[in-house]
Amino acid sequence: MLYFEEIRLNTWQETKQFFDNLLTDNQKWVFRGHYKASWKLQPSLERIVSRQPLVIETEAKIITEFQRRAHQYLQSSEIPSSLLEWISLMQHHGAPTRLLDWTRSPYVASFIAFENAYKERGEIAIWVLDAYWLINASLDKIKKTNIELNIKQIQNDSEFIRFIYSDSRVVIPIEPKLMNERLTIQQGIFLIASGKKLSFEKNIMEYVEYESHSHIKKIIVPKSEGVPCLTELNRMNINAATLFPGLDGFARSLRTIPDITYANFCGENDIF
Repeated sequence: MLYFEEIRLNTWQETKQFFDNLLTDNQKWVFRGHYKASWKLQPSLERIVSRQPLVIETEAKIITEFQRRAHQYLQSSEIPSSLLEWISLMQHHGAPTRLLDWTRSPYVASFIAFENAYKERGEIAIWVLDAYWLINASLDKIKKTNIELNIKQIQNDSEFIRFIYSDSRVVIPIEPKLMNERLTIQQGIFLIASGKKLSFEKNIMEYVEYESHSHIKKIIVPKSEGVPCLTELNRMNINAATLFPGLDGFARSLRTIPDITYANFCGENDIF
C-alpha cells in the first residue's frame, strides 16, 4: 500500500483550483516541487550515499568540515549559533544534509517543478503534506515507543543530536530560529528524518498506520502545462529573480524570457 494518494491533473488551472480548495480547509499544508514525477522524497545527503549505508560518522564529518572552514566566507554576525542553524546554512549553499526543502506556498513549489521542465515531455510532481497532522502523528509515535525524545525542543543542540541518533523512525517539520533571506522569501520549511540509518521514505512509510494516505498527496501534472503556469506565476512576481535574490537569481530568470516573460506582451514584429 502506498503511503500517499496519487492525483493526476491535466491542466494548470485544475492544479491551481486543487490548491485553492486544499488551503480553504487547512492552512497547514506544505509543498515540494519535483522536476520529474518519478523522483523519490530523498534529501541530498541520502542521495550521495545511495549506494552504501549511511553511517552517522559520515554525516558528522561533513558537518565538521563545513564548520571548520565556513568562517572564511562568512561575516562574524553570520556565524550560526546552533547545530540546526549550521545544517540549514549548509543546505542553503548546496552542501549535502538530511534536510528536505518544502514551502508553505503551492505556487513556489509549482515554480520549482516547472522552471526547467516546460520544454520537455513527461510529467512533474508536486508533493503535498499536512504538517499539522505530521507533528501530531510523530508525537504519538514517539510516545508509543517510549523513546526519550522531545521534538518540541529540537532547536537545542542536545535534543537535535538525540533526534539524529534515535532508533525511532520519525519525520518532523522544522525551521531554524535564524531564517536566511531565501528561506523567508520562499516561505520555506524543512522536513527531517531521524535515525542513524537515513532513509526518508522508510521513515515516512511507517506513518501508514496514521492514515498517511489522507495527509500526503502526490500531484502529477504534464510538463506541457509549464508555460501557462510560469506565465501566471511571473505576473504574480514569482520567478527566479524574486525567489533567489542576487545576481545569480536575476541571471537565472532571463532563461525564460523567450518563452514566458514577454510571451503575452510582444507581438512578432513589435520590437525588432
